[in-house]
Amino acid sequence: MESVGDVSFWVFGGFFSILTVLGNSLMMYLIISRKRLRNTINWFLFSLAVADLSVGLTYLPSLACESASFCSKCVTTPVRWLFLNLSMTNLCALTVDRYMAIVTPLKYAKHKAKRRHVFFISAAWILPFILHFVPFAWMYCTRMYTLLNIFYAVVLFAFKLPPYLVLFTVCLRTLYIAHRQKNRYSIRLSQLQFNGFSLNDSKCIRLRSRVTLFSEALGIIVFIFLICYAIDIARLLCFSLKCINYITWDVVYVQRILFICNSASNPFIYGFLKRDIRCELKRLIRRV
Repeated sequence: MESVGDVSFWVFGGFFSILTVLGNSLMMYLIISRKRLRNTINWFLFSLAVADLSVGLTYLPSLACESASFCSKCVTTPVRWLFLNLSMTNLCALTVDRYMAIVTPLKYAKHKAKRRHVFFISAAWILPFILHFVPFAWMYCTRMYTLLNIFYAVVLFAFKLPPYLVLFTVCLRTLYIAHRQKNRYSIRLSQLQFNGFSLNDSKCIRLRSRVTLFSEALGIIVFIFLICYAIDIARLLCFSLKCINYITWDVVYVQRILFICNSASNPFIYGFLKRDIRCELKRLIRRV
């Protein structure tokens, strides 16, 4: 039986929920209010911040509402999983876009960026709603438990594992190529300085090397995501193998905390490692 009075869970969950709301709200405010931040990469970050903010606003409050018997699980459970899946698909869209930009920069530049980004972001919001929220809400509310068990297996192998593996492989590939590019830019910069060029003449190479810093930030975000959602994958596997009774409530609590931590960590990583956002944060702090 679930322990409603688990104080540590509610304390840590509330703390990270507040961080999630504050951090992602600040990220959204900066991107909207600062014209220099309105570029294609940051629109992906804005979409991810909206999904993470939704997790912070709904995840723990919905659990508290269910525990107090004020809300129906028929409503809160599908909505809770919808926003978690939106966070996952938005991170996938961001990772794939950065992979294309770093691995195939010439082909990436040929296509119209606005159409591609609108397509990726729209797909990140539409697919979880159609593929998961609608069928899950229908089967969960009508208590079709037999179909629900089958649906868990389908979700695991068709909706959860593929993005999980794609994020892992694509992120590793992106970091590897970005590291090679960084080494090349460093060598070229040293050659230019040795041949007597000023730092302004080599500014373009310095700017290109910043791509690696964002790739490292993205790698940290994906790494945190993979850790946080590993228990989710394991629980779905237990549902499919009908051994869910072996999962204790302590594991469930850890899973829920990790979900919130994943949404809370993203804006702080951008703030420290993405140059343009870091600069705007410094300016905002100075004004305050």
